Amino acid sequence: MKMKKKMALKVKLTILAFMLTLISFAQTKNNKAPKIIPINEAVESNMLELKISGASDPSIFYEVVDHDGVHFGKCMSIVLKSNIDSFVLIKIDCGTELIPFDTSFQTMIVTKSVELPLYPGEAYATRFYAMCGQLHYDPPYIESTYKIGELSDTNTVKLALYFEKKFIQNMIGQHALWAYTDKADFKELEKYGADSISIALTADILNELKIETALNTKKLTSDLLPDEEIQVSKLIFYGTAVLIFLLLTTTIYLIFIKLRSAELNDL
Repeated sequence: MKMKKKMALKVKLTILAFMLTLISFAQTKNNKAPKIIPINEAVESNMLELKISGASDPSIFYEVVDHDGVHFGKCMSIVLKSNIDSFVLIKIDCGTELIPFDTSFQTMIVTKSVELPLYPGEAYATRFYAMCGQLHYDPPYIESTYKIGELSDTNTVKLALYFEKKFIQNMIGQHALWAYTDKADFKELEKYGADSISIALTADILNELKIETALNTKKLTSDLLPDEEIQVSKLIFYGTAVLIFLLLTTTIYLIFIKLRSAELNDL
């Protein structure tokens, strides 16, 4: 009798252990990392509905407008609504272009990759980092709507990735981008807050990435000017010294000739 009870207990324990294993396996399966889907693929597959616009509201006064997202920073907003019954992450890559439906607004460049949660049957809204890519067009605001484009050209993507890595989500980075995309020079960027110190930092970025613009060509790079002045000063100094030497030598020679001539006349 005792043997039967022991056998029954072992069977129950075995079944319990098996059930716990199945539960653990199911939980592990459910807790695995969600799938990451590029946003263009998600849009093409009709996995979601989305709206992208500027984040700035013109009706609100900002003490420092760029800090709150007009040209750079978290200046873009996005609303996602899921059309699927599973949880996934939607990725927007750094360097992606955001194309305005109204072409009077600037094309925007995403300057920090972002993974956005897409919950089954739910909506999700947030802001993300970008910079303006067309200096002479209007900056985005809440009524300006955009669509997702492709990755921008090589140098623009290089700049965007640098901003992401170094977290340069500021005026210095924006001016570096405009220096490349719009060939903006110092005089033009002064209208957007640039000064000699900020431009030097902007030029350092462009030099490090080996992207040549009006801000960092050899003739305009400020750290070359002192060397050029030294070279000119050296030329003037040595030229003057040579001229004095020649004048002195000529004078001594003429005096010698005159004295020699006088001695000959006395004889």
